Amino acid sequence: MKHPSLHKITGFLLALTLLAGSWAYAQNSQTPPTPPAQTEPPQLPTQPASVSPETLRLLEMIERKNRELKKREEELLFKEKNLEALEKKILSDLQKIEDALTRSEEMVGIRKDLIEKNVKALVKAYSNMKPVQAAALLERMDEGTAIIIISRMKSRVAGKVLGAMNTRIAKNISEKIAGKKKDKN
Repeated sequence: MKHPSLHKITGFLLALTLLAGSWAYAQNSQTPPTPPAQTEPPQLPTQPASVSPETLRLLEMIERKNRELKKREEELLFKEKNLEALEKKILSDLQKIEDALTRSEEMVGIRKDLIEKNVKALVKAYSNMKPVQAAALLERMDEGTAIIIISRMKSRVAGKVLGAMNTRIAKNISEKIAGKKKDKN
């Protein structure tokens, strides 16, 4: 952010000081001084006679503040560019994460569809077996998988399979299907 007003103020103060000095000089003498002889080169004063030390001190202070503001402005611009670069990187990384999440959700959806398809096929296969054969296989199977298969069978078929199972195993499976007994896993 530039501060043109500081430059204008500095210029205005300098012009005002010079005008005040010229006016004070005009008030003190009615006739302008004659220029020195051309034999020696004119010497410029190091400090105008009409500029007070206080005015010079104020001008120096304004110039110092102006330099400090410029330095601070450059630092802020540098920080702003770094923040913009960091923001771009974060947005890029976020987009990559969102893309990966979308892909993984698609993979989970595909896997769920595949599992569902396989479970339906198993339910159909066990439903078409003789109840004694299905019961023997389901008794040896993981209880969670057996519960899924039996709970998806038609009620008539599931009743025949549970009737052919070991009483203790059939009781546990029935209670878990009904939601009365919690899994200890």
